[in-house]
Amino acid sequence: MTVKKLLKLHAWKPIAVMLFVWLMYQLWFDETGILANISMATQIENQKETNAAIEARNQVLIEEISAIKSGMSSIEAKARKELGMVKKDETFFIVLGKKAETINE
Repeated sequence: MTVKKLLKLHAWKPIAVMLFVWLMYQLWFDETGILANISMATQIENQKETNAAIEARNQVLIEEISAIKSGMSSIEAKARKELGMVKKDETFFIVLGKKAETINE
């Protein structure tokens, strides 16, 4: 065989190898490749957890809003608990727990 015939028979092989390498790069390392999809799946799971926590917090806030809209008793209870509100003619007591250590004289 002559050199020309050998070149014609085997000229496609380097092109096929280059095409294969390019396609493998696209499959694994491109922005839409397998590694990017794995990373995106992890980000999606993290975002779902964050969304669930925010949804739970929002549900608590919605319940608080409906309780406040329902009447003054919930507003008063919240003020007593969080702000230490005392009504007129009420006596406010603070009960302290026992000390762990007693002082001997």
